[in-house]
Amino acid sequence: MEPLISIVMPTYNRANIISGAIGSILNQSYANWELIVVDDGSTDHTEEAIREWTRKDDRIRYVCNERAKGPGGARNTGMLAAKGEYVAFLDSDDEWYPCHLTDSMRKLDLTKADISFALWVEQHGDITSYNFDNEVERYWLQSMRTTFETWDDGETIVFEKGLFEAFLSHTRNFFQLNTMVFRRKLLDEVGLINEQFHLGEDTTYLLRFFDKYKIALQTKPHSVYRESSDSLYFFCDRWQLDPDTIHLNEEIYKKIEGLSFKSIKVREHIRGLAAQSDSISNKAKQLSYIDIGIASKYYTLSYLNRCDRKLALRYCRQSLRYKISIFNLILFVKLLVSSKSGSVFLQKALNLW
Repeated sequence: MEPLISIVMPTYNRANIISGAIGSILNQSYANWELIVVDDGSTDHTEEAIREWTRKDDRIRYVCNERAKGPGGARNTGMLAAKGEYVAFLDSDDEWYPCHLTDSMRKLDLTKADISFALWVEQHGDITSYNFDNEVERYWLQSMRTTFETWDDGETIVFEKGLFEAFLSHTRNFFQLNTMVFRRKLLDEVGLINEQFHLGEDTTYLLRFFDKYKIALQTKPHSVYRESSDSLYFFCDRWQLDPDTIHLNEEIYKKIEGLSFKSIKVREHIRGLAAQSDSISNKAKQLSYIDIGIASKYYTLSYLNRCDRKLALRYCRQSLRYKISIFNLILFVKLLVSSKSGSVFLQKALNLW
């Protein structure tokens, strides 16, 4: 008999779209699964929408958190309630291809891996794009094929050591929680998701598995990642934003500021992992890359707050602390010059120079 797979689906106010995600699970060619939908305190009709599904299929369970815990906490609740030998995740606004569970279990058996991942497509409105088919992504995938073990004529790449450094080196992330299938017994060693992260909690969780377990990456898409308007990242079209006027729209500015702080927290966490790692061959280079990313976040906050000179200077100093560049250095000088005391300070510095 096929092993039971516990599918964990966190949700919050997704009554209008969750049926697509649940329907994609019902369409799986793999039949031995249980779906645990964890409602993180929805205020719409999410519960009623899920209850309709539970009445139709007894493999679907509804769980409501007693307190809102965010996406990481909701997934933890689902994992603790899981009965299966394997665990998988799917967000309530995304979908799987019908082959996902069958192909993932087949690759786990074929490669004797502990964890399986796959690629995905992204959908924004009516536009669906496969972002792994451009020159950069093809280069990195081919690089991994030549560095690590492969199966099925290169369709599957298998990692045992070196994945954390590869993750830090790549400009594109090839690993997503929504395509992950892993042995539930690993939870005894890896533990649950850190609920203190409200952005990047999925990425920081995945990193716990890298270089510790055998991981298989299927290089064909298994899921549809929807960029919905109420998602954390896609609340607006960022290409249409004017960095010189963002501060005039308090709602959007606050969201961008909040995301920046959360992103910095995650990057600092990853930097700590890299600093402690014994498996990175060029640690100084990797730490420098991370520092550049953190510096750029603080630089953005400084620029957006340049009308508040004191706050902007504070963020700019943080940016310079991580990495000095021509951009944050010029901004720092401009912020100093824009005040009387700053002009005096700058003049003294020039005289000393």
